[in-house]
Amino acid sequence: MTHSVVRIVVAGGNYAGLSALKQLYATLLATPSRQANVQITMVDRRDGFLHYIGMTRGITEPEFGSRLWVPYVTVDWLRDPQITIKQDRVTEIQPEFVQLAGGERLEFDYLVVALGQSRHGPIGVAANCKREFVGELAKSYEQLRAAKSVTVVGGGAVGIEMAADIKSDFPEKAVTLVHSRALPLPGPFKDEFRSSVVRILRDEIGVDLVLGQRVVAQNPASADMMNQGEHEPESVLATASNAALTLGNGHVLQSDWAVRCLGTFDKCSVVNLPSSTDEPVFGGNGIRVKDTMQIDDPKYPNIYACGDICNRDQYPNIYACGDICNRDQVKLAGVAMHGAYIAATNIARSVLSASPTLEQSARFPPKILLLLGKSHFIMQLGDEIWEREKTQQYVSDDMSLRGCVEALSMHQPPEAISAFDSPQTY
Repeated sequence: MTHSVVRIVVAGGNYAGLSALKQLYATLLATPSRQANVQITMVDRRDGFLHYIGMTRGITEPEFGSRLWVPYVTVDWLRDPQITIKQDRVTEIQPEFVQLAGGERLEFDYLVVALGQSRHGPIGVAANCKREFVGELAKSYEQLRAAKSVTVVGGGAVGIEMAADIKSDFPEKAVTLVHSRALPLPGPFKDEFRSSVVRILRDEIGVDLVLGQRVVAQNPASADMMNQGEHEPESVLATASNAALTLGNGHVLQSDWAVRCLGTFDKCSVVNLPSSTDEPVFGGNGIRVKDTMQIDDPKYPNIYACGDICNRDQYPNIYACGDICNRDQVKLAGVAMHGAYIAATNIARSVLSASPTLEQSARFPPKILLLLGKSHFIMQLGDEIWEREKTQQYVSDDMSLRGCVEALSMHQPPEAISAFDSPQTY
């Protein structure tokens, strides 16, 4: 490095990006002596943290939904002079800089890629500020409230929780969940667990289930069915009013309001990091990363990835974390936060030591906690299925909003810690 200030860029906010920023602050800036001459920049297209875990209930209960957005201006330690929050969209990541939609180019010495994945609205959020977000929730709520019958298409975790929240908050509505497979919830989960989810939805909550059938046509089509990539997924609604949904067996479901919860979209077009190996940087499930959360390519020791964008199976100063990673594990907020914590710890160690020992992220067993309305929940941890009584200790009435906000130190500054301490878990 020919310059005196170490430039650290965190591309993306929310669970992974804020977790990385918190750890960088705690290890490099929180001590009175200010251990390093660094400038940390986090880029987020939003002006605040959005607790995505609560989105399905935010749609059915907009007053609760308004609490899901925490503006960055309310977080005192983010005003530190060595921290810059840029509200902009990342359009390209190159080996030496991050390009922003507004035209600015951010050069870096270390990079954390925490861009996550995208979804169609209303679960995916196009809003850039809380006022817009509350307005989006209100529109979805009014469409839902006016409907007597609702169909949720897609039996993944989001579709399951969407159907459960609607039926729980509006028991008078006819709510149907359609899924193309014989049992809901794709992923590394036991059929016994899936069957328990079916039982709770059908027998205890009252959701009608149509399993093993694919929706082959919908009239009118929702906007997401016509989007050919010209718009960001979040800005495209996957809902339709007064819809006729034709199933593979020819049966037609009439629905006052239909919402499609059919998965996520990666950010591979943003990541322009040529591979120096036979394997691409962006694998089938996200960016390939090592256990240190560095991109799994010797050309990039200063780039890390964490969260849903990473695959964890490639660039050492570039770290990826969160949903953008291609790690063979379920994409969860806690996993994203832990991966970002490891990435930031390793960056801090690299800044403070010429030859640091890098920390490795833990491998987590398959885990999922489904919140099925306010009264029903079930979890699988590894091969063990936890029913309601055992799961209750992990359930809060705010869908973990308070816990995540506290874990990210959004109400009080992070305490100073050594970058060389043993890592914590989330």
